[in-house]
Amino acid sequence: MKKTGKVLLASLLVVGLLTLTFSLAFAMADPSTGLADPVVKPAFSGEKYTSLVLSPQYLPGTFEQDGLVYPKGFGPSQGQFSGSGLKVSGLKAGETVSLSFDYKFYNFKWTGSVYMWSGTKWVKLATKTVLPTGDDSMTWATVSGVGNGTYALIIGNYGLPPTEVPTEAPIIID
Repeated sequence: MKKTGKVLLASLLVVGLLTLTFSLAFAMADPSTGLADPVVKPAFSGEKYTSLVLSPQYLPGTFEQDGLVYPKGFGPSQGQFSGSGLKVSGLKAGETVSLSFDYKFYNFKWTGSVYMWSGTKWVKLATKTVLPTGDDSMTWATVSGVGNGTYALIIGNYGLPPTEVPTEAPIIID
């Protein structure tokens, strides 16, 4: 009986550890770490257009390095996509929309702008950063007056400022 009790206890410990392992492996990610999809707003009511949210791997003008997708013309340390891009189509001549991209990493040593794919390169657009107000807790990178095309927020980290080297030896006081 003592041997059966030990085997039962050991089995329960193994099952308990396996259950703990699987429950940790299937834990849900924190939803606050995700980025919101880009938002399109027509310049005038009644404008008809189509917008399609594209994950970075489906954007034109990209290359892959070390399993990550980067915009052409930017090195891995120079710029990367901040979330999904957006393809706008169906606008008639003279019709425009405004675009807003979730700029979650603003104020965390990141800089960025909205870019448009020209067919050969990513072209920087005049981007306005809209800080949170009232109940809105999100920062947005926005452009207005744009037409049909593919757009993305491309960001780069400017890192820590350089460390200043003292020009004189420190004075030690006893």
